[in-house]
Amino acid sequence: MKKKHLRIVVEVLFIILVILWMTNIIDKRINLLLYEPDEAAWIYSGYYFNLYFLKFDLFHKDWTDYDAYDHPPLVKYIVGGTLFLKGHVFDSLEAKKMWHSIPMNKYASNYGLLIGKIPNNVLPFIRFVIFIFAFLSVLLFYIFVRSFYGMLPAIVSTSLLMTNLIFIEFSTQILADPVLLFFFAFFVLLCALYLKSGNNIFIFFCFVLSSFAFLTKLNGLILIFVLFFVILVKNRVRISNYNFKILFFGFITFLLMTILLNPFFINSGIHGIVKIVEHRVSHIHFQQETFKSGALLSMGERFQAEIGTIFFKFSLFNKIIGFPFELILFLLGIYYSVRKRDIILLIILVFFILPTISILPLNWERYYYTVIPFIYIIAGVSLNIFKELKKGDKKYKFY
Repeated sequence: MKKKHLRIVVEVLFIILVILWMTNIIDKRINLLLYEPDEAAWIYSGYYFNLYFLKFDLFHKDWTDYDAYDHPPLVKYIVGGTLFLKGHVFDSLEAKKMWHSIPMNKYASNYGLLIGKIPNNVLPFIRFVIFIFAFLSVLLFYIFVRSFYGMLPAIVSTSLLMTNLIFIEFSTQILADPVLLFFFAFFVLLCALYLKSGNNIFIFFCFVLSSFAFLTKLNGLILIFVLFFVILVKNRVRISNYNFKILFFGFITFLLMTILLNPFFINSGIHGIVKIVEHRVSHIHFQQETFKSGALLSMGERFQAEIGTIFFKFSLFNKIIGFPFELILFLLGIYYSVRKRDIILLIILVFFILPTISILPLNWERYYYTVIPFIYIIAGVSLNIFKELKKGDKKYKFY
């Protein structure tokens, strides 16, 4: 009983520490001046909140404009809604078109133009709203690891994530990535609950989260593929085991939400997906041409850049002890996942980590944001190897 009470005290103290640490992060960064040009772009894109929710003009010409398919609209709605609560509304794409007129490598010299279109005193409020998604992501990751792998792995995974400099910086910027991470984290938790219980209600909500993720960023579409893989694994590819009603209802919900909340598809039809993909591919090539020094053109370059950035350059433990502690834990975690045939950890590795290595276009810190938390999940879970070695599990004897 005393041991149980001690565990409760430790966990409560850790949760309090997490809250205090995250509060400290936002307090230090929320009032900074505009320091990322993309923040300005997302604020200007708040125009689409006005067009959808205030005017409800689903067939306006601006739904076929470049800015309508440059990114999905959910974060545009969140930012625009936050602006609206502060008494500001963008009623045209004028500000966003001005942003597009500035070459990528000229943002610093045009700082005055970027900040001049942003209403006064809205930066802190919008940053706080986006930060809430990052904070909830940390909470969901903790709940997931705690529920399925134990308290110590949860504490280690969460601690690694909270102290990662990339996570700290981009959790307090007005970007789509913290919102996408929230949907990813929630989705993984629900998938794990489905695999454990078989309750189809989790499948339905996974369809909903897949739609929200796709409405946040194009790579959010990966969740629908992960979901069907999870269903196949759970039912062992036996058709007789499938609940076709929930699958049909869930997929129809996914389609309706995706189309109705993104009028670009209402105006362009299903081939609009092709247009979005082609645009993102051409945009990536343009970025690689503009910033050649940071371009990653081969798998080897991407793999090397990811290891160097995550486990060395931005690793707190590596900076302190001069040893890639997190990389060792991650590799042990992969070993644990394979040896235990842990489906959910292997899904995380195959769908949420490895694709980043293969498609990473530039060695920019922001592109690592949604992969780092999943790396730390596997790193934290690796501690269970030592727990099972202590119990004498022969599968974990290294010979």
